[in-house]
Amino acid sequence: MSEEQSEQPRYVTQDQHRADRAELRGELKEEIAGLRQDIVGLTKTIEANQQAMMLRFEQTERQRAEDRQVMLQQFQQVDRQLEQIDRQFSRHETRLLSLENWMRTTYVTLAVVVVGMAAQLFYTLLRFGFKPPTP
Repeated sequence: MSEEQSEQPRYVTQDQHRADRAELRGELKEEIAGLRQDIVGLTKTIEANQQAMMLRFEQTERQRAEDRQVMLQQFQQVDRQLEQIDRQFSRHETRLLSLENWMRTTYVTLAVVVVGMAAQLFYTLLRFGFKPPTP
């Protein structure tokens, strides 16, 4: 027979059993208290991480809002510059049209003067007896 079978079951007294149970309850309470402390620590860590994360999100959102505002200002500045360039082009176009009209008027005036001078010269030559060549 083996030792386990040869061994007689050992009995403990009721007081010993109660003491063992009380000791186990105490150990269990200590373990539960330790777990509770761990849970409280983890909860505080999670809350701190959430607060840090929310703060970071808020900072990021503020930074994005500032960046959007700066970009909007830059776009508005570019729009103003483009409008100014458009106005300058319009002024230059008006000046060019005015210059073109002036040049046409000048050429027409010069043409009239040249034709008038040629007619006057021709008339003067005819007066002095120069005859145009005949073919």
